[in-house]
Amino acid sequence: MLKHYFSQFFRNLKRNKLFSLINILGLSAGICTSMLIYLYVDYQTSFDNFHENRENIYRVNQTFIWSDQVDEQFGSTGPGVVFSVAEDLPEVTRGTRLLKLNASLVTYENKLGQKISHMESGVLAADSNFLDIFSFELLHGNPKDLLSDPSNIVITESISKKYFGDHDPLGQVLQFEYAGMNYSHRVAGVLKDVPSNSSLVFDMLTPMNSIPRVKSQNWSWLWTGFVTFVELNPNANIAEVRAKLKDIPRRHAEQTIQSLMNMSYQDYLDEGKKWDIFLQPLSDIHLNTNVLNRISTPVNMNSIYAYGLAAGFIILLSCINFTNLTTTQHIKRAKFAGIKKLLGSSRWQLSLGYMTESFIYCLGSALVGMVLLWYSIPYFSQLTESELTFGHLMNIKVVGLLFGLIAFMSIIAGGYPALFLSAFKPIDAMKGKVKTGKGSAPLRNGLVIIQFTVSVILISSTLIAFDQLSYSYTKDVGFTKDNLGALKNLEWMDETKRESFINELTQIPGINSASICTSVPPDHWSGDQFEPIDATIQTTPIDYTLIDDQYLGTLGIKLLYGRNFSDDFSDDKNNVIISEEAVRDIGWDLDESVLGKKLSYDHGNQVFKVIGVISDFNYRGLRGTVDAFALFTHDSGMFDSGRFNGVFSIDAASSTQLTQILNTIELKWQEFVSDRPFEYLFVDEAFAANFQAEQNFLEVLSIFSSLAILIASLGLLGIIIYAIEQRTKEIGIRKIVGANVWQIAVLLSKQHAKLILASIVLSVPLTWFMMQQWLEDFEYRIDISPFVFLVSGLAILSLTLAISGFHSVKAGFSNPVDAIKDE
Repeated sequence: MLKHYFSQFFRNLKRNKLFSLINILGLSAGICTSMLIYLYVDYQTSFDNFHENRENIYRVNQTFIWSDQVDEQFGSTGPGVVFSVAEDLPEVTRGTRLLKLNASLVTYENKLGQKISHMESGVLAADSNFLDIFSFELLHGNPKDLLSDPSNIVITESISKKYFGDHDPLGQVLQFEYAGMNYSHRVAGVLKDVPSNSSLVFDMLTPMNSIPRVKSQNWSWLWTGFVTFVELNPNANIAEVRAKLKDIPRRHAEQTIQSLMNMSYQDYLDEGKKWDIFLQPLSDIHLNTNVLNRISTPVNMNSIYAYGLAAGFIILLSCINFTNLTTTQHIKRAKFAGIKKLLGSSRWQLSLGYMTESFIYCLGSALVGMVLLWYSIPYFSQLTESELTFGHLMNIKVVGLLFGLIAFMSIIAGGYPALFLSAFKPIDAMKGKVKTGKGSAPLRNGLVIIQFTVSVILISSTLIAFDQLSYSYTKDVGFTKDNLGALKNLEWMDETKRESFINELTQIPGINSASICTSVPPDHWSGDQFEPIDATIQTTPIDYTLIDDQYLGTLGIKLLYGRNFSDDFSDDKNNVIISEEAVRDIGWDLDESVLGKKLSYDHGNQVFKVIGVISDFNYRGLRGTVDAFALFTHDSGMFDSGRFNGVFSIDAASSTQLTQILNTIELKWQEFVSDRPFEYLFVDEAFAANFQAEQNFLEVLSIFSSLAILIASLGLLGIIIYAIEQRTKEIGIRKIVGANVWQIAVLLSKQHAKLILASIVLSVPLTWFMMQQWLEDFEYRIDISPFVFLVSGLAILSLTLAISGFHSVKAGFSNPVDAIKDE
C-alpha cells in the first residue's frame, strides 16, 4: 500500500512539474522560515535561564527621578537602596549590587617587561556575594572571598587569553588607568565567558569595596548608578512584597532628600513628583524596553511578536498555495479517482492516499527547508544580532516541533483536497460533471484573498517601518549632528595640553571648530538636583555637562537669550546656561527676564547665575523626551566623571578628504599622547546606533515581505494557468466570433483584479492596527500615511495584472481551432 502511494506521488510529480515545483518551494520556504523564527524566539526567551535560582531573583527598579516623566522606570538605584530593602523585607534573603565603571586602559607587563594594553569597557564593580546569587561558572580560583578583597579582580576566560595567553592568570597583576587615576588588581579568579543569553554582560568584576566613594555613599539614594538585585525566599508572596515596597522610600529616602535637596519626602511628593521602587523578575529584564537599562540593551517584545506573526503568515501562504493548487488539479484526477471508486476503493482509502501524498510533499519540502536553513542561519544570526547555530536544532524539542510542523502542514494543506477529491460520485466523474468546480471556486477565491491580504500587510508594514526609521535618522535633534566627530580620553592630557591639542585641531584644513566637554550626545548620564531661587518649586532635576566657549558653535546649538561663556568674563565659573525645558520645569517665564535668575546647588554652597538660554536638543538620543539641561564651565566646581572629550565639526567634500582629516588628527594625537590608543566616533552614527535593533527588524521584515510576495505570486501563477486551461474552449469560441486579444486578456484578468482589490481593502485596518502598536515604542513617531497603502496596493495589483496579462495574452494568441477540438 505504502509503495503504491509513493509510486502515485512520483507519477503526479513528474506529470505536473510546474505545480509540484511551486508546492515544494512554498512549503520549504514556510518550514525554513518557521524554524528560523523558532530558533530566534527560543534564544531571546532563554535569557538568564542558566541561573539556578533565577525564579527568586528580582531587580530593584525605581522611578526615573532625573526626568519630569514621573511614570518612567530606571533599572538602577542609589547605593543605599539594597540595605533599606533587605532591612524592611523579611522575604529578602540577600541582595547584591553592580556598578558599571567607565572604560579604562588596562595594562599587563610580563616578566620580560613587555606590555599588553587594551581599552576595556566591560568592567563592573560587584558586591562580595554577587557570584553566590548568580550562576556564572568559575573555572579557576578559590570561590571564597573572590570579591571581598579590594585588591582582587575576577576576569573571564577570553580576557585571560587576551592578556596572559596560555599562562596561569591567577596572581597576575593588571594595571588600570582611568581619568588620570592609576590602580591595580590581582587576578583571583577566572570565569567561563558570560553566556550570550545573559542580560548581565561583563568581562571583569572588581570588588565593590575597592571604590572609596561607594563606602562613603552607602547611605545615599541619589547616586542612581547601581543595578540592585534581591533574592527572595522561595515561599515569598510577590504581591505582598510589592505592597510593602510602597512604604520603603518614605522611611529611607527621607535622609537623602533632606540632606541633598533640603526638603522632606512629603514636600518632594507635593511638587507632583514620585519616588517609588519596584521589583522586576530577572526573566523579564531582557524583554522589557520600558525600563532604562544600564548594563545591556533589552529586546522589544513587539519585534518578537512581529517575527512570529510573519513566520505564521509565511506558513499560511505556503499551505494556501498547496491547497489551492491541489484543488485546481481535481479535474485532471477526477476520472482517475472515479475509476478507483468503481473498482472498489472506499472514500477513506482515497482520502488516505491524498493525505499521504500531502505528507510526502511536506516531508520532501522539509528536507529542502532544512538545507535552506543551514545556509540561512549565519546570515539571520548576524542580522538579528543573535547567536544562533545549527546545533540548536539537535535536541528532542526541536525535532518534535519539526515533525509536528510537517504533520500540521500536511493536514492543513492536504485536508481539504483529500475530502473534496474523494467526495464526488464516480458516475459524475466519468461523465465529466465535476469539471466546472463551482463548489470549490469560493474557497479558492477566499484563499487567494487571504494570500494577498497577508502580502499587502507585510509590504505596508515594511514601508511604514522604513518611513519611521528615516524620520528618526533625519529628525532635527536641536543641533548639527552630521559631520560632527568626537575624540575620547582627553583626560590623558593635562589641562594645558588639552587646550593646546584642541587649538591645533582647529588649524587642520577641513575642521571648522573644536571644543572640550565632559559628554557628547547621545552618551550622557550626568545630572543632579538643583534648587531654583525665586521659583514656585524647591528642587528640580537637571542634567548637565561641562563645556568651553566653543561648544555651542561647534554643535550648532541655538542661543535664544543672553550670551555664551567667554574668556572675557572671569566670573563665568559662577554662571550657567540652561535650556528651554529647564526654564519651563522651574516655572520661569521663557523670555529675557530669566537672565540673572539663580540656581542653587548643594544647599546653597554654590549659586549660579543664568546668563543664557539655549534651545532644547536631544542630548540622549531620540529614545526619550527632551529633559532639562544645563551647561557649566570646566572650572565651575560641578562634579564630573573625570572624562574629557574633544568634539569637532568637519567640512569634508569627499570620503577621501575625510580620511585625510582623520589621519591628520591621529598624527596630532600621537604628538601629544603617543602611548595611548586613538579613539573617535561620529555623532550621527552614534544616534543611528540607537535604532540598530529597529534597522535589523526592517531588514528581516523586508525579507519576509519579499518571500510572501514570491510565494503568493507563484500560487497566483498556478491558479491563472489552471483558469486558462479550464476556459480553453471558451477562449477559442470567443476568438472565432470576433473577440480580440485585448478583450480576452481583460476577461481573464478581471476576476483576479477583483480579488486583489478585496485584499487591499482588508489589509488596511489590520496593518494600521498592528503598526500603530509598533510605533508606540518611539517617542517621536510618524503618522501612518494613506500613501503607504496606495503604493502597496498598486504594487500587488500591478504584479497580479502582469502575471495574469502575460498568460492571458499568450492564450489569446493561441489557435482557436486547436482549442475547440475534442479531447
